[in-house]
Amino acid sequence: MKRSALIKRMAAACLAGMLIVGTAGTAEAKSGKEIPVPAAAESGGVVHSTVYGDVLITTEVDGTKNYTFFSPDSPAVKELMAALNSGRNLDLDRIITESSTSIQNITDSEKKRIENDIVDYGAAAANKGNYSRGSVYGPNLSDNDLAQLQAAVSNFMITQNVAAMSDVKKVRTAHDYLVKNCTPAANGSKDGRDTAWGALVRGEANSKGYARAMKALCDAMGVGSNLTVSNSSSSVKDYMWNTVLVDGQWYIVDVFCDDSNACYATYLISDDTYYALGMRWNKGDNVPICKLDYR
Repeated sequence: MKRSALIKRMAAACLAGMLIVGTAGTAEAKSGKEIPVPAAAESGGVVHSTVYGDVLITTEVDGTKNYTFFSPDSPAVKELMAALNSGRNLDLDRIITESSTSIQNITDSEKKRIENDIVDYGAAAANKGNYSRGSVYGPNLSDNDLAQLQAAVSNFMITQNVAAMSDVKKVRTAHDYLVKNCTPAANGSKDGRDTAWGALVRGEANSKGYARAMKALCDAMGVGSNLTVSNSSSSVKDYMWNTVLVDGQWYIVDVFCDDSNACYATYLISDDTYYALGMRWNKGDNVPICKLDYR
């Protein structure tokens, strides 16, 4: 976005009203009239969080950071503000920036990107999803469903305190969180079971719901994550799983399988290991290669 357009967008947000929170204080609502467009806007201080929307981050002379949220009425932002005002100790900077910044350390074999997750192609790119209609988290979810999902992802970030974790610990935390809070369901789209909403809000999902929920959590944590679907030669048809980026290497994670079998048989494994289970998928430039089992 061009700087002039960004400043106009910020000005419009100021008129609508925003929230400001300082790292040393409590969050409070402010009317737009009290909040001028900060001069720091011209220095590129606005980031777009997949969970919390546009956020302006400015730093005071004493080093205190201020966070201006442009979507104060979203359930996710309200939940974050409630957690801060309750006295919960959160690394706000990392919570926001990890769900905002580009995924780092993409391996050479994964330099090519595609705009959105194309589930019938065989893989999804290392892009982060969003919470608008047609999202990779659930292409048929309503605006209300997406808002509930966004709040559920925020709740995960807050309650699991994942901001300071290593990538491998984040992946394990997300994996175990889904196993604990979701129940495997038969295939199909009934009750949103093929969406991240089904897994994280309703608590019942099929493989697609688990995989899309895992991607939503990884996107929020700043962990590279792709979706992959089985092809017609696979032992299991119409099936979806994740690849995740840990320490510069891609690994397969199939949370639905692990939850269904109460094990970690398909957690951080290689293409060869998954292939030996009879799984097949289309391969190409946009499909991460998982060379090793994690040790």
